[in-house]
Amino acid sequence: MTNGGIIREITHCRICGGDKLVKYLDLGMMPLANNLADSAAAAKAMQRYPMQVLYCRDCSLSQLSVVIDPRELFSKYAYRSSIGRGYLDHCRTMARSVRDSPGLQPGDLVVDIAGNDGALLSVFKNELGVRVINVDPAKNLVEIAAAAGVPTITSFWGADVARQVVSEYGRPKLITATNVFAHVDNVRDFVAAAKDCLDDDGALMLEFPYGVDFIEHREFDTIYFEHLSYILIGPTKRLTEDVDMQLFDVQKQEIHGGSVRVFIGKQNAHEVCPSVAEFIAKEAAGGYHDVAVYENWKREIRALIDDLVSQISKLKKGGAKIAGFAASAKGNTLLNACRFDASTIDYIVDDTPEKIGRFSPGTGIPIVDRTVLANDPPDYLVILAWNFAREIIDSTAEYSGAGGKYIIPIPAFKIIDIWKRQ
Repeated sequence: MTNGGIIREITHCRICGGDKLVKYLDLGMMPLANNLADSAAAAKAMQRYPMQVLYCRDCSLSQLSVVIDPRELFSKYAYRSSIGRGYLDHCRTMARSVRDSPGLQPGDLVVDIAGNDGALLSVFKNELGVRVINVDPAKNLVEIAAAAGVPTITSFWGADVARQVVSEYGRPKLITATNVFAHVDNVRDFVAAAKDCLDDDGALMLEFPYGVDFIEHREFDTIYFEHLSYILIGPTKRLTEDVDMQLFDVQKQEIHGGSVRVFIGKQNAHEVCPSVAEFIAKEAAGGYHDVAVYENWKREIRALIDDLVSQISKLKKGGAKIAGFAASAKGNTLLNACRFDASTIDYIVDDTPEKIGRFSPGTGIPIVDRTVLANDPPDYLVILAWNFAREIIDSTAEYSGAGGKYIIPIPAFKIIDIWKRQ
């Protein structure tokens, strides 16, 4: 690590170890997306780091050019899984799915890696009657999980924690890691620890934003320092084989703008589904093993950012009041990439108690609760968490009913006027 031990430059691919890394997108210097400030001045003065994405010519993994010390990012974390109704619905659907495959029985042990405030495990416990253990390094979230009846080990996942789980609770039938794997630097040790912990016929279930959707839907705002990797199935299969594991199923999920759910088990413990070969073949056919796809995407993203700046500036010059909804990490990337601040976006509405009253990193935009939206409504509300746009629009019906309009920024600038549709 450099810069006081906080940042480390990537010179070799974290999956294959190759050094043929090509930079294809540079968003400039960015602050840590979840490092909220207590004042606008402090938010604007925050330390910034290079936000660049590299493509590995050997295995086709996309990854950030630097790694920030995870203790800086995750020891106190502002995002809470249980806040979003859409994610909780997703957890309930997931519980029903894993009851059948890989087949969970009441009393089986389920471990959730980086399980946040225990939202997923609370659903699993109630729906399936399984025993649960959460592993998360964020002390503030661990307290919330414990209060919800979800036992939690306060730590980053690794070999030591895997041994602790086996010693104290037994071998899990299922280890889940949703929206976690892309955050991991040493992915080899991450999967190997799961291998050493799992029951012989157990499964490691990873769910992460899919690299194909990342490109096809122009999801540049999902680039932030927590997201170290932008993942395809091809390199994932390579990784599992390298640690003597087997990728045996891949399932497409629509959450978070397009994700995949992959199941990994011990060698020959599960029948390999046709989906694995199908996903890999589609990636090859789509050109995702060719740097040209990523170079072309870079030009699309530059044009998209320029258009967002132009469209928002035009509305402001016309006298419009504009606010944002959801002080999300992806929203922070978008705001900083467009160089918006409080002179452009008056405030950001959010439902997370830990975020309200704080200021958005780099931009200094105040984060407020819903009462501000009701008492001081804007003409336009930019949905920064566009992956939950339907849920946000439904929950702000009073705003749209009074004539308020929405802006969806990804994959292209779009205004939604619910009132005109009625």
